[in-house]
Amino acid sequence: MPTSSGTVNGDGVDIRGTIDLPGSAGASGSGGRGGSTATPPTPPPPLRDGYGVTVPVTLADLINFKPVAGIDHMEPNGWMVVGLDTNFYATIDSGVQTGLLLTLPASVRFTAERYRWSYGDGTSATRSTRGSSWVASGVGEFDRTPTSHVYRNAGTYAIDLAIDFSAEYQYVGGPWIPITGTIPVSANRLVATAGDASTVLVGRDCAQRPSGPGC
Repeated sequence: MPTSSGTVNGDGVDIRGTIDLPGSAGASGSGGRGGSTATPPTPPPPLRDGYGVTVPVTLADLINFKPVAGIDHMEPNGWMVVGLDTNFYATIDSGVQTGLLLTLPASVRFTAERYRWSYGDGTSATRSTRGSSWVASGVGEFDRTPTSHVYRNAGTYAIDLAIDFSAEYQYVGGPWIPITGTIPVSANRLVATAGDASTVLVGRDCAQRPSGPGC
């Protein structure tokens, strides 16, 4: 609310006044011969110390956490029959880990999302399932499974598996929060020999490999 007062000064008038502006305790001004001016409002103070900005946690922040490498398995173990399915499957440990995340106590949970097999014969496959043994799948030996592979030529092959893990974190008492992206972790390498049925099934030394078919 503006207020004003004035006095006669010779042939002129001195006028003084105040005006309330938002964010200020009032401003005053004066002018001669009927004029008036107002002082601009005081700007707000700068931000005080102690304010922080929260940013998303990234995979690069998980320096104290790492997924446990999975284990690659195959059936038959260490050999294959050309033209028949060889069963591959993985076992993993996706437990919760605890430690410091950005200097604060936290838990991190890893989940296997994709299984990327490289069969050593120039082919590869990406699966959303880790597979299981023939017995656990309820099928017979050399039956097809969601993670089996057929070798077409005799030879010795190196089989590699990489598992892509997603991650979630949780501060004490808070919710689980997903982190964008995945972490690839290599499993153990398998080396196995493929042969035809007469070589692998009939000519196999049962004393050396008593678990071979027909032994």
